[in-house]
Amino acid sequence: MEPSPPHVDLPPTLANDARLFESLKQLLALDATTLAGTLKSASTVVADVLGAEKVDAFIFEPANQTLAAGVSDTPLARLQQSLGLDRLPLANGGRTVEVFNTGVAYHCGDVGADLGELPGIREALGIRSGIAVPLVIAGQRRGVLLVTSTRRDAFDVRDLEFLRAVTHWIGVAAHRAELIEELAYTAELQGRQAAAEELLVVFSHDLRNHLWTVSLRLHALRKRSVADGRAEDTAELSRIADNIGRLEQLSNDLLDVERLDRGLYGLRPAQIDAVALVRETSGLLAAAGAPIRIDAPDSLPLEADAAALRQALENLLSNARKHAPPDTAVLVTVREDPGPRIEILVRDFGPGIAPELLPRLFTRFIRGRGSPGLGLGLYLARKLIEAQGGTLDSVRPDGPGACFRIMLPVTSPQPVANI
Repeated sequence: MEPSPPHVDLPPTLANDARLFESLKQLLALDATTLAGTLKSASTVVADVLGAEKVDAFIFEPANQTLAAGVSDTPLARLQQSLGLDRLPLANGGRTVEVFNTGVAYHCGDVGADLGELPGIREALGIRSGIAVPLVIAGQRRGVLLVTSTRRDAFDVRDLEFLRAVTHWIGVAAHRAELIEELAYTAELQGRQAAAEELLVVFSHDLRNHLWTVSLRLHALRKRSVADGRAEDTAELSRIADNIGRLEQLSNDLLDVERLDRGLYGLRPAQIDAVALVRETSGLLAAAGAPIRIDAPDSLPLEADAAALRQALENLLSNARKHAPPDTAVLVTVREDPGPRIEILVRDFGPGIAPELLPRLFTRFIRGRGSPGLGLGLYLARKLIEAQGGTLDSVRPDGPGACFRIMLPVTSPQPVANI
């Protein structure tokens, strides 16, 4: 049996470098797939190296202005959780909050005498020594790494320097974990959306076929009720027909979205009068208690697909009518813009668009609060306008409400084949 190699005491600096190197090897070996899991595993590594009774990786939660720590399964950590000290509101102060606010590290060998620390940590937890450094992730201060012990003078200056260095690498591992989480979430979301879209397309095909049969039967019943003079039945059948019409429009919208996404939507550009088309479309959608006011010249020639432009306008006007206050007109402005282009503005005077909704306003299946639709109208309207070389955007109105702007070139930029 070979004799064991003699134990060699390394100088303090070399010893610190050695444990840092071993810690980095363990951090690099972590299965960093979630932020919470990465911080918990990294805290365990630090606790083992420093002989600490508890290591907390606090992360700042902007919504409630609180530092929150994932609690490890140790007696001291369980006591911390039971006392509610795993969540530290910034307003309550304390040394951990101070490190987060200032970015300056903390080192104390007699926490019991440190009146700047929270009483719960000094007295209820019985912490006697601690070191803490800010946790930076992707260049931003996101939290604090706190190492504590119930023994006095458990950590020295070298331990603090070690914690500074290792926390830098924990921040790198945490950033990697967040990127992996984001990629996994995006992939899952895309998968769900693709499956939902396929299901909706199949459903819309079948729905349209069934609605066609129902519409024929309903038409026959309405003719019979009119012939028999049954006014009540005729009115009820008309209401049913309106509802079926809305279902048919929904089915058509779903199919149009699919055709546009696959490049199968055929356009037939022709010379039209933009003002006449706006007046005609508005006249069909205006109703008692929901008027539509038009500000436009007598006529403006435009080369465009009339059906596609009308469909986009219908979606914008229907949306505006839903959000306009009762007996308040929706305003449609049509004018010529240098380019030459035609500008069409659709403005309501309702509550406006929620700020958090603005970045995703034209995304499929995105709806505002209380909206009864599927969230396809604005997406489809923009696609129909873009297919004709134009743009559709939301613009800030000079007052309450929401405003959408269509910009179309006077002459179609290129002929579009009917596929």
